[in-house]
Amino acid sequence: MSGFTDWAQTVADSEDAADFRSRVTDSENVSMWQSLAFKPNYKAAYCMAVCPAGEDVLGPYLDDRRGFLGNVVKPLQDKVETLYVREGSAAKAYAERRFPHKPVKEVDGGYPKR
Repeated sequence: MSGFTDWAQTVADSEDAADFRSRVTDSENVSMWQSLAFKPNYKAAYCMAVCPAGEDVLGPYLDDRRGFLGNVVKPLQDKVETLYVREGSAAKAYAERRFPHKPVKEVDGGYPKR
């Protein structure tokens, strides 16, 4: 959970509550709380929801691929939410190009900068 390390570092680096709230949005805090409350794999739910490899979604996908894409994949693609990427990564460039409506935030995962 490298995102947790970044979040905890932001908490520690903040001067006070107002400073912290200026650095981290309410939705980012809720997302972190959900990850902590529902175990680290909570955020894997997107991958599991859109991947038709699981038994619980394979049938609906095979029955109506266009409907599956419209009902499951497209709403997640359209959702306005922060995307977390490593600085200078291919993921950052892709996210900015493919999802211009989603804010992109660089994280370092708590790893030392090279």
